[in-house]
Amino acid sequence: MRVGFSILKEIKDKRAALSGQVYGIKDIEFERMIKLLEKQGYIERVLRVGDRFSLKPVRLSEKGERFLMEHAELADEYPDSMEELKEWVRADRAKE
Repeated sequence: MRVGFSILKEIKDKRAALSGQVYGIKDIEFERMIKLLEKQGYIERVLRVGDRFSLKPVRLSEKGERFLMEHAELADEYPDSMEELKEWVRADRAKE
């Protein structure tokens, strides 16, 4: 859940170029997460060209905004730097 939350938060804040490397996951896993977030209606306007995609025009839908508000407790512990993000995401994987 933390990866999805972080992707939505970063899109909302219009920060950092996002990739699997940022989260310590494979690019294919990151791409699947983007597709899932789009399919579930949390984000819109993912630009696709062939097998590549861009998140520059992407924005949160109302559902994505609600998700961030409903999980505000994650925002309280969200890391300040991108370097700490991998560890923060791993904490979620350790629970699985």
